[in-house]
Amino acid sequence: MNESSLVSAFALLDDFLTVGKSAPIWLVVGGGSALLIHRLSTRQTKDVDVMALREWEGNVVSAYPLPDAIKNAASKVAVELRLDPNWLNGAASFHGLNLSALPAWFWTELDTRTYGNNLKISFIGRKGLILLKLSASLERDQRRDLEDLACLKPASDEVEELLRWILLHIHETSTHPKLATLLHELGHANLIPRFT
Repeated sequence: MNESSLVSAFALLDDFLTVGKSAPIWLVVGGGSALLIHRLSTRQTKDVDVMALREWEGNVVSAYPLPDAIKNAASKVAVELRLDPNWLNGAASFHGLNLSALPAWFWTELDTRTYGNNLKISFIGRKGLILLKLSASLERDQRRDLEDLACLKPASDEVEELLRWILLHIHETSTHPKLATLLHELGHANLIPRFT
């Protein structure tokens, strides 16, 4: 999916939620979809990573499993637009970082958009995406994480700040075996001595 097909899918998702008389749904979305919506990348995505559900009072809760109303509506969108059956999924909420452990700014730097009457989506902001992609790069070996980081163009001070947070709050250490390679790949090898 590209940006245009994502927007179409979200609009149709709202249509099905409305027809099904669903309560309003508020999603928090990251990954490639957020990059496309922010126009930071043109790489197509096969799915939408729902990191969390937001309650109307503003509280953030796990998106795994997705509520039945949204799963049913998403299934209909998949058939209508010929998308992968799991084009909208909450797996990122299950496998991802502890939502309550994320820094406060992560939840205030969201780009929130409304799609129709029953669907609101908050897309994770640029700095939040950098944090998630840096964390993912230390956890797994997927080229797309580095490609996404290249699109996000993190500055040296951003990389240092966010890596320090990740190491302290997720790994409870001050260094990581993959750190030097990651910093070389990002063009910030000058930071390596600061983490040793």
